[in-house]
Amino acid sequence: MSLTSFSSLLELHNIAELDTAAGYPGPLVRRIPKAVVDQLENGALVAGDTTLCELRFVVERGRRLAIVLTSLSGSDLFVYRGDFVQNHVRLPANGLYRHVLDFETSPFAKLRAEVLSTHAFAPQVWRIVLDGPMLFHGVDLMGCAIRPPHADEKPAKRWLTYGSSITHGYSPVTRMQCYVAQTARRLGVDVLNLGLSGACVCEPVFADYLASRDDWDFITCELGVNMRNSFTPDEFARRARYLAETLTTRRPGKPVVLITPFPSAADVLSEPDAVTHTVRAFAAALRDIAAKFAARGVHLIEGADILSQFSDLTCDLVHPGTEGHTLMAENLAARLRTIITR
Repeated sequence: MSLTSFSSLLELHNIAELDTAAGYPGPLVRRIPKAVVDQLENGALVAGDTTLCELRFVVERGRRLAIVLTSLSGSDLFVYRGDFVQNHVRLPANGLYRHVLDFETSPFAKLRAEVLSTHAFAPQVWRIVLDGPMLFHGVDLMGCAIRPPHADEKPAKRWLTYGSSITHGYSPVTRMQCYVAQTARRLGVDVLNLGLSGACVCEPVFADYLASRDDWDFITCELGVNMRNSFTPDEFARRARYLAETLTTRRPGKPVVLITPFPSAADVLSEPDAVTHTVRAFAAALRDIAAKFAARGVHLIEGADILSQFSDLTCDLVHPGTEGHTLMAENLAARLRTIITR
């Protein structure tokens, strides 16, 4: 089953492939092509998460249909009508799940037009937001006619995100409360989340992949935390420099935003250790790279300016909780707004 087989019905957002050769009883949803994943140093597992992947469509005729899925580990499923959340369910692990959508009536039909005029997504756009490893079996149309959303029914700009587990979406209560989702909502932009929990190590092959994509308007790269225990500052700087140079060479004119490591326990130890010094060196390297490539559209945001309250971390003193992700979204949206509106 290919993406093109659904192209007349749905938009498969943030989905690179439907992999029928992964050994599951149905197509595995992949954010990142398997050919790229197989070259990553530690990304094969987490790259299979459907973080902020969406099935999108507009109903032109009919009353109801069903989306048929299997969650391999048990995960959240959100249903939106445009910007408005309609439903949130917790899918059981491994069972075939048939989610019926009923659109006999519209809650928006009697509203004044100006109430909906500032939408990021038009209210007629159904958005099925996935999470975790997921199989997508298809759509039971039940006599409906549907189509993918038009460009004017979606946000005008697309944001591509790359980073660690925090960017991937840990540890708010649900993925839709992660700083990436919340920032995108505040900015009114579409988001492509390529966060890789525990596996964001800035491989050149992944830099090449990001630069090969032409479906984004600006990118943020949150770098360093997954590399602090196994990479020297020199190797980190080499990889981060390659990323910045490759993105700006292949996609000139598109803003590239480097984010220094977010605060963690390593930054506030009473006696700084080797990790403390490594993280400081990583941040210094990112500042140098941003300065070197500033004329090519590279910007720097300090992680401490985004996660600006240490107590918003969870007790692992690395990952923010829900409140922390909300604070980060507020801070990051304010800074990105000045960059993407120039």
